[in-house]
Amino acid sequence: MSGGPTRRDAFAAPWVLAALAGCDGPDEFGQPLHGRGRGTAFADASWATILDLDGLARGVLVRTRDGHPIKVEGNPRHPASLGASDVFLESAPLSLHDPARSRRALRLGRPAAPEDAFAALRGPGLRILTGPVASPTQERLLAEALAAFPGAAWHVHDPMADPAAAAGALAAFGQPAEALPDLRRAGAVLCLGADPLGPGPAQLALARAWAEARPRLVVAEATPSLTGARAALRLAIPPAEAEALARTVAARLGLPGLAMEAAHPAAEAVAAALRGAGPVAVLAGRGAPPAVHAIAHALGHHLGGGAMRWIAPPLATARPAEELLEALRAGAVERLLVLDADPAFDLAGFAAALRARPVAAAVHVGPRLGATARLCPWHVPLAHPLEQWGDGRAFDGTPALRQPVARPAAPDLHGPVRALLALLGRAEEGERAAVQATWRAAWGEDGFEARWEAALEDGVAGPAAPPLDGLAPRAGWDRPSPAAAPGWTALFAPDPHLRAGAFAQEAWLQELPRPLTRLSWGNAALLAPEDAARLGLAAGDEVELALGGAAARAPVLPLAGQAPGCVTLPLGFGQAGPVAEAARGFDAQRLRPPGAWAVEGLALRPTGRRAPLLVAEGARPLAGEPALRVLAPGAALPPIGPQASLHPPWPYPAQAWGMAVDLDACIGCNACAAACQAENNVPPVGPEAMAAGRGLHWLRVDRHARPGGAAAFQPVPCMQCEQAPCEPVCPVNATVHDHEGLNAMVPARCIGTRTCANNCPYGVRRFNWEERALPRPARNPEVAARPRGVMEKCTYCSHRIAAARADGRLAEVQTACQRACPTGAILFGDLNDPASPVSAARRAPRAYLLLEALGTRPRTSYLARVEDGGAAG
Repeated sequence: MSGGPTRRDAFAAPWVLAALAGCDGPDEFGQPLHGRGRGTAFADASWATILDLDGLARGVLVRTRDGHPIKVEGNPRHPASLGASDVFLESAPLSLHDPARSRRALRLGRPAAPEDAFAALRGPGLRILTGPVASPTQERLLAEALAAFPGAAWHVHDPMADPAAAAGALAAFGQPAEALPDLRRAGAVLCLGADPLGPGPAQLALARAWAEARPRLVVAEATPSLTGARAALRLAIPPAEAEALARTVAARLGLPGLAMEAAHPAAEAVAAALRGAGPVAVLAGRGAPPAVHAIAHALGHHLGGGAMRWIAPPLATARPAEELLEALRAGAVERLLVLDADPAFDLAGFAAALRARPVAAAVHVGPRLGATARLCPWHVPLAHPLEQWGDGRAFDGTPALRQPVARPAAPDLHGPVRALLALLGRAEEGERAAVQATWRAAWGEDGFEARWEAALEDGVAGPAAPPLDGLAPRAGWDRPSPAAAPGWTALFAPDPHLRAGAFAQEAWLQELPRPLTRLSWGNAALLAPEDAARLGLAAGDEVELALGGAAARAPVLPLAGQAPGCVTLPLGFGQAGPVAEAARGFDAQRLRPPGAWAVEGLALRPTGRRAPLLVAEGARPLAGEPALRVLAPGAALPPIGPQASLHPPWPYPAQAWGMAVDLDACIGCNACAAACQAENNVPPVGPEAMAAGRGLHWLRVDRHARPGGAAAFQPVPCMQCEQAPCEPVCPVNATVHDHEGLNAMVPARCIGTRTCANNCPYGVRRFNWEERALPRPARNPEVAARPRGVMEKCTYCSHRIAAARADGRLAEVQTACQRACPTGAILFGDLNDPASPVSAARRAPRAYLLLEALGTRPRTSYLARVEDGGAAG
């Protein structure tokens, strides 16, 4: 038998050949060998690229397996992510494999050639409408298109833009400027409707800076926010009062140049909180009038010191979309290219204008057949950002390169760079060469290849934008606002997970409970509790909303901390697509005037009907022992000590894994929950299953109400109890303790009795009711698939522990939730190592165990929240 094939070889050969036939090698795949990956082999490496939010880039590392992106994490070298991630980054692999994505070019609904679509656009009278653009290469190609076609014009439609903010900067400084706070240098932060810790392109960087420096937060806002939840002083005021408050505070802090002063009863408390704090960062947010933005710039310049700087706006400027809308109404548009925008959905009047005056040569380039695509004769599918070449700027102006890390799902897919090249008749040039041409012009030819490779590997292509020189408030900068109209104030707000609708097709984000409302798969009109009581409305009661001739019906949700007289209308719902259409939300966009964030004159009428809300399960209150503990500064809790038990302690001679969560650092952003879901192949279950209490989230983030409309957040994974009450009740020994103290699950043994869940006092075990699974290419192959009918739970990312042990890097292991957290609130490590951060956290004066009196001996501990005037309990 020696020298010949064995029976084992004969058995294995078909599987080996099948595997080889089904796998693309690096050369066949074409990507991602454009840059050097951060891994040991092509089969499993991390590649640096960028993903955009509101048009601005955030640097990421995309972990791939056999050429398929399976996990996105923040790039530690990029200033917009600093190694952390948020819900939008975590959901990218799932959106890449969205079955509802467009994959074929269409003309009047029938397959067509993409090159014919772009050929139809070449000629005079071309109008180009894009979303927000911060890409140097796109800017260059758009400029070339404007020069190539007589009468061409470029318009930008950004549903997240705030025209009042731009007008306030122009009023204050006489030129466009973007305010960048440095929270590490600030002693205090005054937020006039701003939410620097909330979702946005700068959230990860600002949250990290806040966590490290802990400046005092003073917040005046109409709707509760993540920043307001952490504020030392929070005021719930309507936008109509924001200017009076800003003027009064500015006058009391000695700001020169005010055209008029005002009086606000809360101004002295705000001024007192800012005096003596050191440099003060001042920020105004969406819904504030231009005058408040101007005061914020001037006051920030007056008090900011090193805590404030201003740069040229990183987003490119072009003609407003409203100008194109007027041209459409006048019939003056001969050719139209809509590139990565959906104005028929989120620009009032666009759809009606396009229907009334159809444009024969109208091409839509977008990810799916949405509202605009259905109105244009031509549709070309847009490539996913993970399939494109490109570049972009971060919120601070830092440039970075985008490289594809996945093979395009279809040949018709066009990224923005490829689409503009096709428009110019230069499709053969290729995306990569076009991006390189931009950077050759910037860097020069000398040493270009080495610099290019380094930029691909590092994920950063240059420094941040320099501050604007000599910037100061000009004479006559203050221009008071006209008096507000009476009636309800409609506040339009981006949904925390969907923004203005850009992420409406992503099921993970639809299902993940919103931090402050706990709503899942839907939205609601948010009212102050006193307004709801006056109208006799309870959560889920339906009202009819009317504004400017438009009307919509919506359920209401009374929200503690909401300013009276204000109705907050979250955007993002009403999009086309199977996932978006499954949501139960109402379309607030139909009520919104173009570019408006706060509008007076809203009419509200109860209909007498009910529209039940899907509010996700949260904390389980148990008598006698609070889940959230709050301490005054400098106070301490009794140390965590040994607990009495009839069982002798079990020795863990090697590692004893544990986790600690600092509730004083947690901002409730949900990044940990999204990262857990993405890492562990946890599928969405849909609105019906969520409504039945069958959610599958392995990690939940509980919200605890605090005085004044503030809130505290508490991530709750499996406690990994050493005396786990779930283990002795399992009839098939499917939940067991391992040699390192982890409470492990063996799905192959589980028969679904759910006795373990019934005996878990923390409510962290999930029963898999549904036969659902992620698309195979999006699954993390290191985590076993679980069939329907078994229990699931947090495992402390045991597969990561095993991989780190195999690589000899146990000291570096991080769980997915820990890696994602922008504030470093989650610590993980070996409790047997007294020098490890998790061991130090367990010995800290603020340390406590959840439901300690039960004697379950959790491996997960908490550090109490700290508040002025707080007390344990």
